Amino acid sequence: MGLGMVSAAFASLSSVAVIYPEIREPYRSIFLDIIRGIKNELKTPIKSYALEKNYSIEMLKEKLEKEEINVIIALGGRGLLIARELQSLFRVVVGAVLVAPDGTELTGLSLAPDPQIFFQRVKEFTPDVQRITVIYSQEHNGWLIKRAEQTIRQYELELNALPAKSLREAASLYRDVLNKLKSGTDAIWLLQDKTLDEQTILPLILQEAWERNLVVFSSNLSHLKRGVLFALYPDNENMGRSLAELALKQMQNSENIPLGIKPLHNLLVAFNIRTAEHLGLKLTSQMKREFGLIFPLQ
Repeated sequence: MGLGMVSAAFASLSSVAVIYPEIREPYRSIFLDIIRGIKNELKTPIKSYALEKNYSIEMLKEKLEKEEINVIIALGGRGLLIARELQSLFRVVVGAVLVAPDGTELTGLSLAPDPQIFFQRVKEFTPDVQRITVIYSQEHNGWLIKRAEQTIRQYELELNALPAKSLREAASLYRDVLNKLKSGTDAIWLLQDKTLDEQTILPLILQEAWERNLVVFSSNLSHLKRGVLFALYPDNENMGRSLAELALKQMQNSENIPLGIKPLHNLLVAFNIRTAEHLGLKLTSQMKREFGLIFPLQ
């Protein structure tokens, strides 16, 4: 039975609550887009709670119990804290937060883009690239690199993944790697990672890439304006749909066993046309229509 077929039945029997931080615009709209996706997938009214910074976990728990909530979808960093507090009492799904798997304790989607989507896009935009180099913190992104190693071979790409324990070690690795990369066949993947120094090393990477025609892509949208070829960023409404699907799976999970944290696959492409022209890349009209964001703005 498909998930869409069971959704109406479960939604009619169960109550879903979405918890998200009370926060100023434009960030508030991001959470509202996610909630719209959840509602559209569940096709039933849901309870939503926007929490101030000084929320009372006891009062929240009382409200959820009074409403006979079956599953909580907890969003953002504040939602993650709540999820850890309440997961022994409720079924919980976390989302809209950069979170790594921590054993088997949580169910949800990280904001970290799925590496497989990156590899698909690399083959599409730069088919001559053969090797991707990434420098990362084992503690924060080791799980993502493991996922990358499992999926990259199907794209006939090689992954050169280099762990670093500190900013200093990462800076040394970047300087060493940049000297060895080959134009046309090598690419650099920048993660949202504590080992990337945005003030000193990122400008060095981008300058070197510009001068030597190296491809750089990123998990961080803010890097697009700074010169990376493309970045992936969340498709918020569809992320909400995926979170709703996970919530439905949790409803079916009679023993409330955590389903684990997965990387995000609901993604849009942000593309830097200026960098593409500098690299001599040819883009089709179809490719351009699929971009969620183009820089410079047109």
